[in-house]
Amino acid sequence: MVGLLECPLKAVTGLPCPVCGMTRAFIHLAQGDITTAFYYHPLFWVIILLVLLYGVSLKKAVIARLLTNKYWWIGIISLFLVVYSYRMVQYFPHQAPLDFNFNAFLPRLWQIIAT
Repeated sequence: MVGLLECPLKAVTGLPCPVCGMTRAFIHLAQGDITTAFYYHPLFWVIILLVLLYGVSLKKAVIARLLTNKYWWIGIISLFLVVYSYRMVQYFPHQAPLDFNFNAFLPRLWQIIAT
């Protein structure tokens, strides 16, 4: 999307990362377009939940313990990786936000080397 910061991983490798689409999801959420927000990244709500839990953890020790539990974070990371894998199978390489960036550094470098 023009005008937004590009994912550093995608800018270098051309490959989307597990959170690609998150910025566009929040932009659409702010505009009240929840359906499109879910399309761009179906886990945008997890970020909101984490921010809210962090705020509550400042006053509630039980929430603070949850946020320091390694199994909680393994679960969150696993959720993101499962959703990423599904989205890569469904959308990669031609449908945004999981499209391939042919203008990224490594694909351009490969074109120069290959010619």
